[in-house]
Amino acid sequence: MKATSVKVSSRGYIVLPAKLRKEMNIKAGTRLLLTREKDKVVLQPVPSFTDKLSGMTGGSFGKTPKEIEEFLNEERKDR
Repeated sequence: MKATSVKVSSRGYIVLPAKLRKEMNIKAGTRLLLTREKDKVVLQPVPSFTDKLSGMTGGSFGKTPKEIEEFLNEERKDR
């Protein structure tokens, strides 16, 4: 993607262009890691723990990230 200009709001918000969000699968609630590299600001999507867990557990706790999240929430209630 070529460079795109975005504007910072008075509260410090920026809006990521829709094309970029779609290409990188960034949705509402996606966590981003912000780092500074000299005079640049870099944003990287942080993979969801439940997304990783769904691949590692082979369906033991659920077959989708949503099912795993529900399982974890149920387990947390018992604590």
